Amino acid sequence: MKHPALIKRVRCHYEGRAFSPRLVGALCEEIERRTSDAGIEIAKGWQIPVDQVVDAFEPIEQTPRPAILHPAPAAILALSFGYRLDSPFARRPEDRQPGPNNAALADNLARCHALYPEAWVGVQHEIGLALAQRGGAPAPALATPPRDWNTSQVLQYFVDHLPRYAFAENRCVIVVSHLHHYGRCESLLARHGLEAFPAPKEVPAYADYDPGEAQPRFRSPWEYLVNDFLALCKASCAPRTRTFGPTAHVDTLG
Repeated sequence: MKHPALIKRVRCHYEGRAFSPRLVGALCEEIERRTSDAGIEIAKGWQIPVDQVVDAFEPIEQTPRPAILHPAPAAILALSFGYRLDSPFARRPEDRQPGPNNAALADNLARCHALYPEAWVGVQHEIGLALAQRGGAPAPALATPPRDWNTSQVLQYFVDHLPRYAFAENRCVIVVSHLHHYGRCESLLARHGLEAFPAPKEVPAYADYDPGEAQPRFRSPWEYLVNDFLALCKASCAPRTRTFGPTAHVDTLG
């Protein structure tokens, strides 16, 4: 093994995010194949020093799914998982359809909202579409614009708009997301001093993939795993302060 520290961090990170050990093992084999003394090759001609990449993979432990939170969460944040397009020629944001992934996540959001009806609700655009199609509660207080944002950008948008009054009691939020996406969300929200929890036990975890997704990374767990690994490697090249900036809303909460 060329770089055991990197392999150990990658295994801990992704198995903590509930990816299967078999898939994580296949990823580690590919990392070994692409790693040399010059670094890890993430694209043709693009190598990143291993020491720089290691820190991108924070150790993550699977957060136990709570029964009922006490006190109730201040907010429920719902993140989409891809989208569908009606035809191969569809390109505009208004051509997007939520697809089965986001329909299932919208159902989970509705279940969470029934448990915590007073929580402030923020949703990503495609889950907002799914909520509109299914009808009924909840009516989100905020929806993101229809843009191809990464997880950091989506959560930054939420954090920028979280109302101070919602956090008078606590700084807990519930994140409604795909099972493999949750750990990343929890880690990023912690940088803002927000304590994230997965949906409670009464709400089934969603871990399916949709082969009809417009974006290939959401079609299978392997494609999502590889894309996520490459995205974190690329993020390690950017200044850390770009991930989350200070906000006037959350940073001034009591």
